[in-house]
Amino acid sequence: MKPPKMKIKIVYKLFAFFTAVLFIFMLILNGFFYFFFNKQTVELRRNDLREKVGTIANTISMFLQNDAPTDDQQPSPSVQTVPPHENMHMHMGMSGTAMPYYRALVYYIKLLNRMDMSDIWLINDNHQFLISNNRHHHPVQYNELPTGGVDVINEALQGNIVVADSFSGVLGTPATTAAAPIRGADGSYVGAVLMHVPLNEVNNSIFYAIRLLIISSLFAMVISLPASLLVSYYCTEPLRKMKTMALSIAEGNYATRAHVHQSDEIGDLASSLDQMAVRLDAAAKESGRLDKARRIFIANVSHELRTPVTVLRASLEALTNGLIKDDVQQKEYHQQMLNETIYLERLVNDMLELSKLQNPDFKIEMTKFILNDLVNDASRSMRPFAAAKQIHINTNIELPPAQLIGDYGRLRQMLMIVIDNAIKFSQKNDFITIHLYNKPEKKSTAFLSISDNGCGIDPAVLPHIFDRFHKTNDERNKKGTGLGLAIAKQIALHHDIEIKIDSILNKGATFTFSFKDIHLL
Repeated sequence: MKPPKMKIKIVYKLFAFFTAVLFIFMLILNGFFYFFFNKQTVELRRNDLREKVGTIANTISMFLQNDAPTDDQQPSPSVQTVPPHENMHMHMGMSGTAMPYYRALVYYIKLLNRMDMSDIWLINDNHQFLISNNRHHHPVQYNELPTGGVDVINEALQGNIVVADSFSGVLGTPATTAAAPIRGADGSYVGAVLMHVPLNEVNNSIFYAIRLLIISSLFAMVISLPASLLVSYYCTEPLRKMKTMALSIAEGNYATRAHVHQSDEIGDLASSLDQMAVRLDAAAKESGRLDKARRIFIANVSHELRTPVTVLRASLEALTNGLIKDDVQQKEYHQQMLNETIYLERLVNDMLELSKLQNPDFKIEMTKFILNDLVNDASRSMRPFAAAKQIHINTNIELPPAQLIGDYGRLRQMLMIVIDNAIKFSQKNDFITIHLYNKPEKKSTAFLSISDNGCGIDPAVLPHIFDRFHKTNDERNKKGTGLGLAIAKQIALHHDIEIKIDSILNKGATFTFSFKDIHLL
């Protein structure tokens, strides 16, 4: 036997999902930040370098184009210069008496180096180094420059400001270089300024920002984890309520409800469960009612069968044992046995009729006929039974010939049951009135009323007169099976006929039938 699989609660699944989403979001955010921040920082650094080297080149050009104050100070040993006897000043457009200008440039470059922590080179138009900061392991020679570096210098000597990364190999560290042209006194380009900025400072700034972002993201994640756990618990709370409801329903408590009110799929599910509980409750009550009705029906059938069977058995025993020797008494016993047999036959037939009518699959034969003929036929058939009790049946038809679709035989049976009931509970020489009419406001509906002047119906009994085996304990109804009106009700339901009963105790009762969808001819 396999061990039961461990269940992972959905709240923990949601918590794990939220945590994974937060972690992935943090990685994506950091990645985007690193990419764009790095790109933006490098671009800003290059633009800043471009502006700086342009400003330096313009300042040097002013030294060459205008008078400048002299300075007796010597160049710093930390700055490499080309000796004066090589006439480097002539290559910058200076006259022989302009040596102080060169010294001023040396101190200017030195000051910039200290302020900006960068390498600044000064190159003339013959590609000779005039000034270069000695930050590296040996002074750089022109022939050591890479091809890309030479191209940068040449482009600057042509009057363009250039930013490139071609000098990293010479400088011994990744760096960005900006080159700008220098104009002489005559306006021509007599040299170039190269400014080298190591990238390690830029990278340090980027890495510092990334570290801050990562720390902030982790801190935010630590704070958000309890929040995600609470959200997970909140999201699964309706599911726990519905689980409790389902277990309660499984135990037969159909009155329980989920009490979840949300405008989403979970709310719809909870509402469906509530509706299911309502329907199960109704079905349980209906099942209980039907079961009770079944028990009552069986009890009623047993009761109705017991009396005639008992009479038949007693009569047969008396005749068989020779207790009844008188011919007249024997005839009476035989007649009584015949009557009980007729009653049993009627009871069985009525039960079969009612069972068929209550069967959902039972189909009645629908045909077109004239309603007026149906009423006349039913009243004519019942007149002999009424005459036996000296009761008169008056038929009053105020409706033009009206066509109706239905089962003629079943509808005739329904009317005869109600007329027979009226005959049973009417006194000698009473009148039974059958009235067929319609109302001006309801031209498509015909109304048929059957009224008697008998004992009427007790208001307490009125709601139950269509129940099976319901009959009054009256001498006039001793031969009744208690199924007649139940059969009439089922026939009416199959034809969508509404039955209304008005009764006044000891003054009679009126049954009114509403026949819908008639067609006047």
